[in-house]
Amino acid sequence: MNISLSEKLKSLRKEKNVSQEKLAEYLGVSFQAVSKWENGNTYPDILLLPDIARFYGITIDELLQVEKIDEQRLVDEFEDQAEALCRNGDYEQALELCKKMYKKMPNNIEIKEHLMSLYYDVDKIKYQNEIIDLGNEIYNMDHPSNYYKGQVCNQLAVLYSYLGKEDMAEKWADKSFPLHHSTELIYTQIFGSEETIGHVSWCMYWFLDKMYWMAAQIVFDTESPKDAKYKQNVFKTVSDIFEVAYKNDDMSFEMMKLLYIMHKEMGKFEVQTTKNENVVKHHLTRCLELSLKSRNIKAHSLKLPMLDTWKIQDAPSNNMQVVDMMRKLLTIEFFDEYKEKEWFININEQLNNI
Repeated sequence: MNISLSEKLKSLRKEKNVSQEKLAEYLGVSFQAVSKWENGNTYPDILLLPDIARFYGITIDELLQVEKIDEQRLVDEFEDQAEALCRNGDYEQALELCKKMYKKMPNNIEIKEHLMSLYYDVDKIKYQNEIIDLGNEIYNMDHPSNYYKGQVCNQLAVLYSYLGKEDMAEKWADKSFPLHHSTELIYTQIFGSEETIGHVSWCMYWFLDKMYWMAAQIVFDTESPKDAKYKQNVFKTVSDIFEVAYKNDDMSFEMMKLLYIMHKEMGKFEVQTTKNENVVKHHLTRCLELSLKSRNIKAHSLKLPMLDTWKIQDAPSNNMQVVDMMRKLLTIEFFDEYKEKEWFININEQLNNI
């Protein structure tokens, strides 16, 4: 999370237990102006900074968090590097980078959260002690954002579940925040129209992402009593929602990879169940489309209902990830009975011609 003047102004006012109206009266501005400063929509006039600092009994440097600017710059640079490594699948390299940053800034909550998450992503069993220690530290830190506590609750609950410690898993799950009372959802109800669009897009993106992972829990659960047809329909439901929300496959590289996985699994389930060749062909053809499109995703802002203004990044430098997954898929024995079919050969040829 970026340090911002808006967050500083909001936290100072709450610490001093004063209203926006009282600060506005002192400064000779409207309380709506103060509200806009705290929401990050506008910034105070530079001539007002000495008066704001004086009102709160701090220096202008403290108000502007000058001493934190260099640290935040380093954190931002680290996040860009770590994200690029993770998008290319280099999680262990990202972990080593994060360990170095943690030695430099052991009290920075962003670095702590990154390190905990990377331990989790690389090998949550091997690094269970490190995850638990960092998780407890983060949860007990005094920080205005609940994002970090939410990450801790999620990862520790799942980790304890993997370890067979269901009582601890439930304990951490209960510490988290109900979906229907989440901060992000409430924001969509209280802000003006322009801000609401941004918050709705944020919610929609993460709901779609979590919807996939919830579905994946069902589909990939080898002990589930549900049969292959049921699991196929689970992914069909979620993939249909993806394709409605992300019209014309206008989505991020990461979301396109998830949609590819769903079609891949639906094709495999079809071979296991009704063996309808047209359905198998549809899913493999869709996998081909997604793998080819994934290579050429460019940074832009979405212009889609419920996802308007959400920013998409360029495909990672290793933009052949989904193509490579597709090539491996076509070699597995699941599809042996279709490998001499003209449509299957055509799919293979298109991949080989890249």
